[in-house]
Amino acid sequence: MNEISGRYYSGDLTNSTIENANLSETTIKYANMKNAQFLHVDLTGTTVRASNLSDMKVEGNAWWNMRMKQCDVYGLNFEAGTLENAAVTNSHLVNVTFDNCMIEGLVINGVSIKELIENHPDYRLNAEDVPHKTQYNEDGNRTE
Repeated sequence: MNEISGRYYSGDLTNSTIENANLSETTIKYANMKNAQFLHVDLTGTTVRASNLSDMKVEGNAWWNMRMKQCDVYGLNFEAGTLENAAVTNSHLVNVTFDNCMIEGLVINGVSIKELIENHPDYRLNAEDVPHKTQYNEDGNRTE
């Protein structure tokens, strides 16, 4: 690996482990990170742009004030999580399914959805299967 003024160019870090490292304000470009793992990493303020996130697994994480712009998401599975105070605007929501979800305050194009469907004959909700609002401690970790 060549180092020039704190910059590394073309090197093979396959199967490497980086622990307890300060990579603040690091830029990674044109890198192959297939099957990489990020465990207990603070990505606050990080930008991911023009990247392939296909088949990515995101588990047990908290996203506050996340911004997604001009992103195409196909085949997303969002399970047993909290999606609160979110806004989706100017987007295609084609073949999207909400199943057994708490929908308090869900509004689509200015219409309260809960009021529309609660009286529908097929409406059902098994609230025991829906997790309670997720709580976080001061370190940003989920509490049970």
